Amino acid sequence: MKLTELLRADRVVIPLEQRTLPDAVWNLVERLAATGVVKEPESLRARIVEGRGEDLAVHSDRAFIAHYRTEAAQQLGIALGISSEPIARDAPDGDARDQSARIVVVLLAPPRMAARYLQALGAFSRVLSRPGVAELILAVHSGEELLALRVLSEVELAPQLSVREIMTDSPQTTHADTLLRDAARDLVRSGVGALPVVEADGMLVGMLSERELMRHMLSLASLHGSSARPHTAFERARRTVRDVMTRQVLCVSPDQPLAEVASLMTNKDVDRVPVVDEGRLVGFLTRRDIVRKLIGS
Repeated sequence: MKLTELLRADRVVIPLEQRTLPDAVWNLVERLAATGVVKEPESLRARIVEGRGEDLAVHSDRAFIAHYRTEAAQQLGIALGISSEPIARDAPDGDARDQSARIVVVLLAPPRMAARYLQALGAFSRVLSRPGVAELILAVHSGEELLALRVLSEVELAPQLSVREIMTDSPQTTHADTLLRDAARDLVRSGVGALPVVEADGMLVGMLSERELMRHMLSLASLHGSSARPHTAFERARRTVRDVMTRQVLCVSPDQPLAEVASLMTNKDVDRVPVVDEGRLVGFLTRRDIVRKLIGS
């Protein structure tokens, strides 16, 4: 399928007159509602205003892509707007560097269309990352002219990806008998937020994440006062990963479709999952891995 098959001229807004990103996104959502994509657009307003980082792909000074999988969407729909002036995003901590653009894209899809949603998001992200494409889009004056752009009409949606294609091979791990203080140090240095816990033969037996460490810290008497049972320095020093890790781990297979796993991670609100084959750890997959693949970095 070509990218332009997902676009319609009546879902292109030129010029986009809103001066803030939430207002511009809302304008495009209303256009999608007017053309039958969204049943209850108001249900998205709070999420749009919140401006979650996971809902927005920023392409330097070229474009914003706001993307939402939502029950409010009846089908997959894409709207695109072009502003005469750069629209700024209120970035976290007031950092607005490279956070303005004249092109705004909104992609909506129902949860059941996770695969097509990821394919469309990836296609738009890749084409907007190409040098010169943004300039070609900014030069058009109508939806018809946009759909006629060869650079868009030649873009095909990528085939469905599997977990194996983007997972991290041979991820950093820890062992159940490792001293907790040592594992915690490795966890912080890894920067991934969690370490799979494996046996010598590679069998996955648990997960040590920042969440488990936080629970452990909150259990200490120093944070609970006299109501908690005391822990001596000696006892704390002898704690191992086995004492703290969780044994209830959401795992995925390397051959599962990426769209299916991305949907599962979103619904279960997990940031990372170990990839196992017959119980043995073969990889690690994070939300960041998926986003990086989508934007082609």
